[in-house]
Amino acid sequence: MSADLFARRTRWQALTRQRPAPALRVALLASYTVDPLVPYLGLGLHDTALPATLAVGPFQQVVQQCLATDGFLAEARPDVLVVAQRLEEAGDPGPAGDAWAAELLAGAEAAVTAARRHGALLVYVLPAVPVSRPYGSADAMHADGVTASATAVRQRLRDRLAGDPWVLLIDADEAVRAVGDERAYHPALFRFAKVPYTEEVFARLGATAAALVAAWFGAGCRALVLDGDALTAAAHLLPALRELRAAGVRVALRATGADWWSSADATDLLSVLDGWVTDERPLADQLAEIADELDVAPAQLVLAGTSPAQAPPRHVPLGPDPALWSDELRAAGLTDRLPVRRWTGGPSRPAVTPAELSLDDFVAGLDVHVDYRPVAADSVAEVAEVVARAHDFALAPAPPAAALAERAADLLAIRVRDRLGDYGTSGLVALDRTVDRWTVDVFSLSCPVLGKGVEAAVLREVTRRAGAAGAGEVLVRFTDTGRNGSARRFLSELDGVAPADPRVRLRAAHPSDDDPPPPTATASTPPTASSATAATAATATAVRR
Repeated sequence: MSADLFARRTRWQALTRQRPAPALRVALLASYTVDPLVPYLGLGLHDTALPATLAVGPFQQVVQQCLATDGFLAEARPDVLVVAQRLEEAGDPGPAGDAWAAELLAGAEAAVTAARRHGALLVYVLPAVPVSRPYGSADAMHADGVTASATAVRQRLRDRLAGDPWVLLIDADEAVRAVGDERAYHPALFRFAKVPYTEEVFARLGATAAALVAAWFGAGCRALVLDGDALTAAAHLLPALRELRAAGVRVALRATGADWWSSADATDLLSVLDGWVTDERPLADQLAEIADELDVAPAQLVLAGTSPAQAPPRHVPLGPDPALWSDELRAAGLTDRLPVRRWTGGPSRPAVTPAELSLDDFVAGLDVHVDYRPVAADSVAEVAEVVARAHDFALAPAPPAAALAERAADLLAIRVRDRLGDYGTSGLVALDRTVDRWTVDVFSLSCPVLGKGVEAAVLREVTRRAGAAGAGEVLVRFTDTGRNGSARRFLSELDGVAPADPRVRLRAAHPSDDDPPPPTATASTPPTASSATAATAATATAVRR
């Protein structure tokens, strides 16, 4: 990580400790681990006077989380929803990328639906063109090559989303190209934590997203203020300044003392200045006067100079070589202008789920297969790692690997695959078995398999095995860890999971409860999204060994 990126991360950590009053709530969903984006997006919003709280949902759960009426988004209540999908997680591309398009368009439709439901601005990250090339150097010659397929998918996504005034698009491919393939990807970190990109890519995506959100909320750059004290050769900026004024950005100057006007640059700059302040007052007071004079908000001012910023929310640092200043100013993104778009759906956005897209249909179409296997002594370390990482869906804090090794005979490893791929060992169940009751005290699933009916399928399989062994009850012990909301919500609606053996009672209980009464279900209670999802467990084909 470069010194600049490290400094930004450090600054973000300091800001989070200060806990400024947020102006926005931002939720992020992605097909990969998107947490590294948070510091750069959060810092960018803070620097445009839009401090935000940022919450990251479970990865590879875009459609499920967007279509569910409870869960992560219901808790986050976002003003801004950021959704990022990669083609690499969308399975086989199919002819001309049609299978890729079906997957990503489903995610985009679900994201639009969720944004409308929550009254949020949607920021959608167009996927980068994958770096792998099965056809090698001949990829460009194939109509179904990676480049051609990815280009077709990206255009279909742009066609679907670009006309919606409540949707902003940013392009991951631009960030990857700017950094370069060799420095953009992090294969080792992706294998370990599903983080595909390097910090440089996340930094560019975060800065771009923050700039567009700021422009949408009216906090973009409306005026550039030259720091006269830090510019000794300001005439080098004239080409870029003229372009900025032509694009509608006003230009002003601040300096300490009226002597600045005797410099050689003063005469040349007068032709492009819309205002100036040259006195001994503090910088903040000078900028406030410039904002008032130019009739812009203080947050819409951007200061440019060679010294670090002190008061303004945004600063364009110029390097030591004046000959490069115009190019540096052009690259700062000060001319960001959103297209003029009109909403055609009425005075407010309708909260409508497209008829062709439902959570049940999406899960049913995944062709989920669940496989259950005993855990051998030499594979305890593998399942212990899965349990340690499963924070969203876990019954309790992860037990240490040594504790699991001592009860290897009680463990059942869960393997999951669907039409998008094979997820390998994706979860673990630990069973404390007596003659009359089986107790589930470890039940952990990794994020990629959540919301696919696996949760219910696993408990159905446990009740089947318990019934075959003569037990009359399966008890699921649960402890709230503060992070396992997915498991808590699922277990609160166990009435939606029909035991595979009707003779077996299935219930959940807190460890402090000796014998809690079973949950009472009333016929008049409408099914929730979670119970509907659980009901799709029948689509999960259990391959029992």
